[in-house]
Amino acid sequence: MVSRQFTTVERNSSRWFVFDALLSWVFGIAMLLAAVPHLENSYYFLGSVYTYRLVEPGIGQMVAIVLPLMQLVVAVLLIGRVFIDAVNLIAMVLFGVFAFVQSYAYFGGLDISCGCWGPGSDSPIGWFSLSLVYGLLVLSLVRSAMFVFSRPIGCVQR
Repeated sequence: MVSRQFTTVERNSSRWFVFDALLSWVFGIAMLLAAVPHLENSYYFLGSVYTYRLVEPGIGQMVAIVLPLMQLVVAVLLIGRVFIDAVNLIAMVLFGVFAFVQSYAYFGGLDISCGCWGPGSDSPIGWFSLSLVYGLLVLSLVRSAMFVFSRPIGCVQR
């Protein structure tokens, strides 16, 4: 009889920590780079929210207020590695929302600026912005899958 052994990554191992820390920094820096310009020029960001034509003006104002602050808090927590599993889940949801919104605009034929990095970058939504946001989403899904399928040290397998 042939037995197969599957190797799992232990959550407290150095491999897990390096991979997890690297992804946390990548996610945190991406969130920080998006949050700071939006906080510096909130009217530009409000205009970006409106150009997507997804929400009513009142909801757009709430999005323009809450989203940059949420991105900033998530970025600081990711970089500081505080509440790391919960914050990674929030980052994954945000990347999923960003991917959906950009896909909606791109495939809906809207020729608009991404608005991702503030007024200094007026790059239109295209394959580059879509691949960036989907790349971050896939990395966050991989990180979540590794967390689910990893085991803590001291766990006995039978």
